[in-house]
Amino acid sequence: MISLRLPLELEQELTTIARLEATTKTHIVRQAIVEFVDKLKKQRGKSAYSLGEDLFGVYDGDVDLSSDYKNRLDDVLHAKYSH
Repeated sequence: MISLRLPLELEQELTTIARLEATTKTHIVRQAIVEFVDKLKKQRGKSAYSLGEDLFGVYDGDVDLSSDYKNRLDDVLHAKYSH
């Protein structure tokens, strides 16, 4: 069992919503807490990769930069200093 003190404005909004939804303030608060806890569980269960997955692989351009960087560097230096 917990007690909860809310700012007056929030308490009034909660009362209004409870009336409109034909439910209790306790039910609304309980449901909000359940949804909040579920959301936190989902976020904490994600790996670093899954959190940034939509950002990975977005690069447009050469996909082979790491494997042939020495050849690219040789080409650039040769072009620059072969005058």
